[in-house]
Amino acid sequence: MITLIPIEQNDFDAFLEREIFDYAQDKIKSGNWLPEQAMDKSRAEFQSLLPDGLSTKDQYVFTIFDNETGNKLGVMWFQSNLDAPHRRAFINDFVIKEEFHGKGFGKKAMKALHEKLWKLGVESVGLHVFAHNTNAIALYEKMGYELTNLYMSKTISNTTDHDSQT
Repeated sequence: MITLIPIEQNDFDAFLEREIFDYAQDKIKSGNWLPEQAMDKSRAEFQSLLPDGLSTKDQYVFTIFDNETGNKLGVMWFQSNLDAPHRRAFINDFVIKEEFHGKGFGKKAMKALHEKLWKLGVESVGLHVFAHNTNAIALYEKMGYELTNLYMSKTISNTTDHDSQT
């Protein structure tokens, strides 16, 4: 059985450093940030979301734990204002360690999250996923998530279709 347990400080510290780097790389890959600025911007975004670390109000960070093996499979982090009249959650980060990919743990972790959100009285949950993360998109679709926004872009170059008779 997969459960979400409060993350320990040392696991949180390691998670945060890894995710700051990974998020910067995703922002570079998606064309949102320049490489020379990405780490500073990523660090600033995480600092704004978690100014008080694990004590930050409305932020919930859990270890994804396999009760059968005792393995820590990854991290689930969401935010929700449980004092609001309409309780909504947003998944800030969801990571399954690479050695556990492709074994159904992602789906089980999402089910554990949905159960926890239900117990907290949360009415809906949203998330953002980078378009290049096709495995995550497939998982979210299997779990019943629906597309609510879509951003598209095109790189403009000398080979791009355009009117050359300007």
